[in-house]
Parts: sequence; structure tokens; C-alpha cells
Amino acid sequence: MLNPLSKEAREVIWGSLFGDGGVYYGTGNRHCCFKVSHSPKQIEYLKWKYQYLKPVVASRIYSVTAWHKRNEKNYTTLHFTTGALSFFTRLRKIFYPEGKKLLRRKLLNKLTPLGLATWFMDDGTTGVNNRNYPQLFINVCSCSPEETSNMKDYFQEKFGIRVLVHGGKYPRLYFNKPNAVKLVEVIKPYIIPSMMYKLRYFYKPSLSEQSVEDIV
Repeated sequence: MLNPLSKEAREVIWGSLFGDGGVYYGTGNRHCCFKVSHSPKQIEYLKWKYQYLKPVVASRIYSVTAWHKRNEKNYTTLHFTTGALSFFTRLRKIFYPEGKKLLRRKLLNKLTPLGLATWFMDDGTTGVNNRNYPQLFINVCSCSPEETSNMKDYFQEKFGIRVLVHGGKYPRLYFNKPNAVKLVEVIKPYIIPSMMYKLRYFYKPSLSEQSVEDIV
């Protein structure tokens, strides 16, 4: 079967696999499916992915509410799933060589700017330090020291972006202002409007993009 997904759709999937996306074997299926999950606040972003993957989507967008024992509250997430395809089985073998996701350097090398932007929209965030300088982060909580080291090398060698790793048990990639500006130049053309808040300290909307409340 020919892959019905566009080049851009495959780039979005690749970037998602560095972030919140996953490929899994369904019960009784020979091949894997791709699952997308986001919070209700990111419904527009979920729909954006849905449109790219629409040719192979097997479910409508649906919600799941589950009790979080440690926080003692319910959390709702939105999901959709593709059909089971050999393409996703191949991705499973590439990204999960021993049953656990492993983000190797050769996988980083295949990220396109669209894929990198997708990864950032999944796991990126922004903030300011104690001197009010803007900065960017990418959460990589489940990654090993070897994986984060590969990521540091990737950004330095591919884009000339210097990255530090902050945090111990829950690491994240840290981009100070000069290096964050370089990253924004790469990914900003692909960041969708509803996710621009993740670049809010680096992006000033044009007059036409501002709301009445912003202008008045």
C-alpha cells in the first residue's frame, strides 16, 4: 500500500515522536497505529495535526477523563488515533528499538524545520529569568543523559545553537536569549497561531493580529 500521507504530514509525525506522539500495537493488529494526545486547551493544535493525518485517521477526536492519584484531581485529555499501517510499524522499530522510545542522533538529523517546530509546540515553553531576560525550554523529562547530550550536539552542529540541560530528575533543554532567538528564526514560520504564546517573549504580533483589547 502506498503511503497516503503527504511529506509535511510525515514531518509532523516525526516531530511529534520527539514530543507527545507515540506509535503502538493495537490489540490483535499486525501493524501499529499513531496516537495523538493533548489537553483541551490545545484543541486547535490537535485539530491542526488531525488535518495532516486525516487520510489515515481511524477515530474522531475523543476525550478521556482520569483520576490523578498524586494530585487528587481529574484530568481530561483529547485524543485521536490513526489506523494500523505498516508505515507506523516501521516507525515503531526506528523509535522503539528495544520497546522503549530512544531518541538517537541519527533521528535528530532527520528533523525538518516543520518537525522541529512540532516538537517545540509539543514540549516547548518560554519564560524570563531573574534579570527579566527571555528564554526558551524544551522538556525532555523521559530522556537519558546520552539522549540529551545528543540533542546538545545536534543543535550546536546543525544551527550553531548552544544548549544547556537544566534539571536533574526532570531535565529540559535550556536556550538563553541569544540562542533562543536563533531557534525562533528556524521554527517561527511553522508555529500555528494558537501556539504562538510559547514564543510570547520573542514575538510581537503585527497590528492586524492584535485583538481590540490589545490595541485599546
